[in-house]
Amino acid sequence: MRCLAIVGVLALAACGRQHSPQDQAVRDARDVAAVEEVNRNAIKPLDTDMLERFARQCKVLCTFEDHVLHNGFGCGVIEHLNDAGLHTQVVRIGWPDEFIEHGTVPILRQKHGLTAQHAFEKITKALEASKSPAA
Repeated sequence: MRCLAIVGVLALAACGRQHSPQDQAVRDARDVAAVEEVNRNAIKPLDTDMLERFARQCKVLCTFEDHVLHNGFGCGVIEHLNDAGLHTQVVRIGWPDEFIEHGTVPILRQKHGLTAQHAFEKITKALEASKSPAA
C-alpha cells in the first residue's frame, strides 16, 4: 500500500497495480496543495495508525485498488475508521462487482472509471461536498 496525503484536505491510499492512475491524480492535485508520501509493503494488516492519522488530518480519504470494491481494501478502511469513531469521508476507486468483459487494461480502466481523471472528478466532488454545511 502507498499512501499519499494532501494534508488537511485529502489522503490517497493505493494497493495493487493502481499506482499509475493514482500518481497522475496526485500530480493533478499538486496544483492546489502540498503532497506527502508514505510507502508500505503490504495491505494486511492495515496500518491503522497511519490511516487514523490521515483521517484526522484530512476531509476526504481516497482508496485506489486493482480489485473489486465490494469487501475490498476501501471497505476495510471504512470499517476501521468507523470502529475508531472517525467519520472522514472515503472515496473508493476500483472495479465494480460484476462481470468484466475481455479487453485491454487501459480501455477497461476507462470504461469502469479507474483512471486519474475519474478519480480526480470523484475526489473533487467529495471535497466540494465536504465544504457544504450539513443539511
